[in-house]
Amino acid sequence: MRAIAMRSRAHIACVCTWLTAAVFASQAGAQASSMGQGEAAINVRSDVKLGIKGTGGTPSERLAKLGQAVSDQMGEIRTCYRKLTANAPEIAGGLQIKLTLAEKAKPEVEVLNTQGGAEELIKCVTRALREAPYKDVGRPAAAFLKLEFDNTRAKGQAEMNVKQAEIGRVAVQERLDGTKQATWSTNGDEVRFTVSAEAGTPPGTVELIMRGFHASYAAFLDCRRKCEKGGVSPEGDIEADVELDRSGKARVTLGTITVQHMRAPTCTTRAFSRTKFEKPPVPVKAHVSIHFAR
Repeated sequence: MRAIAMRSRAHIACVCTWLTAAVFASQAGAQASSMGQGEAAINVRSDVKLGIKGTGGTPSERLAKLGQAVSDQMGEIRTCYRKLTANAPEIAGGLQIKLTLAEKAKPEVEVLNTQGGAEELIKCVTRALREAPYKDVGRPAAAFLKLEFDNTRAKGQAEMNVKQAEIGRVAVQERLDGTKQATWSTNGDEVRFTVSAEAGTPPGTVELIMRGFHASYAAFLDCRRKCEKGGVSPEGDIEADVELDRSGKARVTLGTITVQHMRAPTCTTRAFSRTKFEKPPVPVKAHVSIHFAR
């Protein structure tokens, strides 16, 4: 989802003005207990703002009561957003909705503009508005709602996702014999991964396996760190064959290991076990050569 930068405005007036109510989530500790996400919620504060603008035919008195009824649902709407950002904190943006209360009819909620909003959030907010009690609101009545969503981790997480996407672009070289190969190194070149696949391997095999190492390279960095303890140089290569079944489960067969430290085979095996791969459409296999720099 694309993160949308929003600017809030607060107005309190008649039918043609926006009635704005800002609703802030509780402090990080309270969020952690309500979401049950533990550390995932630490230092994250979500902010949800509501704006209401009446249509030309809705009297100001009905608009005020309609605004109050919607404001009473902000706790539920805030929960919708908080649950979503527990796993996707980069999501921020807004929804524009038309809420209509016709005579002797159920509330009608029409989403006019999502501005890149998450589908899960749209469904949750729509449900909260449809199920809200409007018994004190005179009918017919209608209003335009503007909801703005933001949280303290949104910008940083979005930037991180962009960087991760850049890392995920793998330049694959195809040789004359049909074999394919791609190489990627960590920022400091401490660890370098070279993935190669034989001719006739399903398209995207090298990219898919390399993305797994992109996402899990920290385990190999840690292995390299352990392999330089005691004054031993960590420099060397680790050869392995990787086979993925359709569930993404990897079978790794270690080959030659030239890293001198005695812990190299153990920590390498552990690093491979912590590497997560996407599910391929068909079983695939490739060879990986991992180089630890001095």
